[in-house]
Amino acid sequence: MKTKEAYQQGLRTYLILKNYSPATVSAYGCAFRQFLDWRAARKYGEDFTPEQARQYLLYRYEQGLKWQTINGDYSAIQKFYIHVLKQDWDVNHIPRPRKERSLPGVLSQEEVQRLIEHGRTFKHQVFMTLIYATGLRLSEALNLKLTGIDSDRMQLRVMKGKGAKDRYVVIPDCLLELLRTYYKTYRPEGYLFNGKYKGSRWANRSAQHALECARTDAGIGRSVSPHVLRHCYATHHLENGTNLVYLKAQLGHKNLKTTARYIHLCQSYQPRVKHPLAEMSIRYDPQTA
Repeated sequence: MKTKEAYQQGLRTYLILKNYSPATVSAYGCAFRQFLDWRAARKYGEDFTPEQARQYLLYRYEQGLKWQTINGDYSAIQKFYIHVLKQDWDVNHIPRPRKERSLPGVLSQEEVQRLIEHGRTFKHQVFMTLIYATGLRLSEALNLKLTGIDSDRMQLRVMKGKGAKDRYVVIPDCLLELLRTYYKTYRPEGYLFNGKYKGSRWANRSAQHALECARTDAGIGRSVSPHVLRHCYATHHLENGTNLVYLKAQLGHKNLKTTARYIHLCQSYQPRVKHPLAEMSIRYDPQTA
């Protein structure tokens, strides 16, 4: 009889061989472990059945958990059944949860400025400015290395972003000058933002805590996270008339409809479009009416 650890290792091995990110491997592993604990509490045997997966997902719904959590449970269990146990997965019997269509939070430009100015250290201020100026995700900003900053081409190279994809992000002139000042002040090694020791990566939780402190000091009542600054980047760009396709590439979105949802957050959005009809000199004759 296989142990719980053996099942966990089976899923972990599959995810690693499929080149999933360490964060995804960890998240799926945690979700799957909770499923195994639920089975153990109900004294299920070695056989995994589709009905067990269905009942577990219903149990998670009854706990009042959010869509993101249950969707993660679904993905982890589905991958285990299909790729480790080699079982069929009936999507009609076990449908994937429908995505909640909630809009992300966003700050005004004045609030963003106040937030950055209340960073408790220069490093914190530069970190928040980088995310707002580039739209990077938290992990992308903290994994950014000095070698990934190309001042000649005015761009950052994001390595292994979401979906293990690389991309280039444009750096505005004002940010490049700020990063040069930051480098001269801190002399980081390896990563742009070092942790406790030179050359080490700044921890996610430490960066999040720095932003939370700035939010409190700035007197902003709404929740603020690195991802909120990413939302601000996209929303404020659209309000200023930035092209939607350009933003899609900068944000690293797979589908344009993901980027388009930011239109709903804009106070004013008027795409700068020059219609081809305006380029024509058509002679109309009202007399033929």
